[in-house]
Amino acid sequence: MEEHAHSHPHPHRLSSRRRLAVAFWTQAVFFAVELVGGLLTNSLALLADAGHMLSDVGALGLSLLALYWMAKPPTARKTYGYHRLEILVALVNGLILWGMAAYILYEAYFRFYKPPAISGLPMLIIASLGLLVNLLGMFILFPHREHSLNIRSAFLHLLADSLGSVAAMAAGAAILWQGWYWFDPLAGAVVGVMIIVGSWQLVWEAADILLEATPKHIDLAQVQAALEAHPGVAHVHDLHVWTIASGIYALSVHVGVDGREDRDCLTWELEELLRKRFGLEHATIQTEGPDYQNPRVCPLNNVAEALNHKHQHRD
Repeated sequence: MEEHAHSHPHPHRLSSRRRLAVAFWTQAVFFAVELVGGLLTNSLALLADAGHMLSDVGALGLSLLALYWMAKPPTARKTYGYHRLEILVALVNGLILWGMAAYILYEAYFRFYKPPAISGLPMLIIASLGLLVNLLGMFILFPHREHSLNIRSAFLHLLADSLGSVAAMAAGAAILWQGWYWFDPLAGAVVGVMIIVGSWQLVWEAADILLEATPKHIDLAQVQAALEAHPGVAHVHDLHVWTIASGIYALSVHVGVDGREDRDCLTWELEELLRKRFGLEHATIQTEGPDYQNPRVCPLNNVAEALNHKHQHRD
């Protein structure tokens, strides 16, 4: 069996870590401001936005931690390193968003029928400042949002929080100029629904990767057809393609040959085909000749006896 492994330098991760750190600290500082403002104004929309900002702080912190661990080299126990950690963090961030949305909808239900008195002007000012902080965080992460599911999850947190700030601003304006206190829980409920809708794709994609599904941009039938089109390949079976982390894909396959090919050359040619045409750089290819698993050539009983004898000799 031949295995071709490549190192994957990711220079964007250092820049991503710095950008995440800036976004983390700006969110952490303003979370305290928005929490105090929400308590003083008694606004659900503002408290919902502050709670969501707290989830942003946690999400950005988890993303920073994931980037730190992902930089560690592979070990004998973690042969792919800690790349999969970013997928776990993205899934956790998405589930946290759902939890926040559920709580917001729960509170909005009871407040809608008995809306409390709310100070509109402070609420409008604080929500406006919150929107500026969220837009700053989004601007910082925007260039790297497609590099990693982890970064994208943090970006979606800030996007959803920006929508929350807009809703809180609308509620503050409605209360200040019209006295519509019921607009506050309505705005909170709208934010809750938008959070669920916005994070659905993130959670689904993270779960899909953890289930080792074939990447969406790769057609498994096309990969098999490309391998079988090589003149030295008789047939292909047990073909698997999966995602290790964002931008890192792996393949394993059994390739039947007619026995006349130089297997080293064939393996190299197939690896180059997979890399150039499909972007698959982690390819494990097992070549099998016409007599593979032929009992007359390789008696299974003799193999088992030889292995048992070797094991007993070691003992």
